[in-house]
Amino acid sequence: MEDLTPEQIVELADSYRRTARALAEFQLTHWPDLSHEQHLDLNAYQNSLLNRAQDLMTFSVRLAFHEAGPMIDAILQATEEARSGLKRISNLTLALNVGAITVALAANIARANPKGIQSALKELGELLKMEGEE
Repeated sequence: MEDLTPEQIVELADSYRRTARALAEFQLTHWPDLSHEQHLDLNAYQNSLLNRAQDLMTFSVRLAFHEAGPMIDAILQATEEARSGLKRISNLTLALNVGAITVALAANIARANPKGIQSALKELGELLKMEGEE
């Protein structure tokens, strides 16, 4: 097991923050179309990602993985694809699912659960493929 480097921690935390911002931008863009519950869900996703970023930056969570470099690269790529997908997605349910899976990904990262991370990465990829089929 190798610990994440300080640079990887900062990159991961920044990725969470940017994803939370993308969710907020999606929410703002689609404000009148969202139900009260959907607004609450999006707010919860944003808060969760910001809390995960804070946990990383304050070292509340100590992350270690086998082959940490490739794992972090895959996570950063997936969150970047989610952020850019949120700019194009018009289907509210699909966007909410992207948010939920991104939060699940962050939770599995916090637990250093490689199986959960791979599952969330795969699910996120499948959701983003659906975005292209809209």
